Amino acid sequence: MGLFDNVSNLVSLFVDDKKTPETKNLANRADVSSFDFGKVASLGLPAILKGIQRNSQDEAGLDSLNNALDQHQDVQKYQSVEELSQNVDPQEGDKILGHVFKDKDSIIDRIADSVGMSPAAVKRVLVLLAPVVLKYLADQKKSKNLDKQQLQKETSSIADSVTQTMADSNHGGILGSLLGGLSSPDQKNDSDRKTGILDDVFNKLF
Repeated sequence: MGLFDNVSNLVSLFVDDKKTPETKNLANRADVSSFDFGKVASLGLPAILKGIQRNSQDEAGLDSLNNALDQHQDVQKYQSVEELSQNVDPQEGDKILGHVFKDKDSIIDRIADSVGMSPAAVKRVLVLLAPVVLKYLADQKKSKNLDKQQLQKETSSIADSVTQTMADSNHGGILGSLLGGLSSPDQKNDSDRKTGILDDVFNKLF
């Protein structure tokens, strides 16, 4: 078992309004408020996963991901999520972003425009998100004993799940401003429409 039981735990670490010690650690390390950290994560987390998903669609990209996750299968290195949040390496995160995004600086600028923050602040958040995402995927690969094809499907499933979760009204407190206060009497249709908007945002990022 890895540090995260499921993808919801991963999402909650970054965007939960409860301000857990882990979330506070990450926000403090990024030198932003917990709310601003959550704003960046609301787009940054699914964007990183979408980037990984897209890169793994060909054999070379899938091999690269598989090898990277093998190097991150150090499940016993951290005993808790809080310990991970205190020790995640931003320099490693910067390298991961460079591999995930073809034009890292351009994507950081676009996310910054979307959330109304400086590119420097957005980058400080993203370089902390990226290693945790890779750690989560590595734990999933190890615990489920996934081969390359199964890893490709699992990565796509996780990326889609996170996008849907971010679009869900339960996270509207953070996403409301990003989605222009979009609301609908039908919660399912509202969630579907928000997912479509997020997908449009991500398509413009890449």
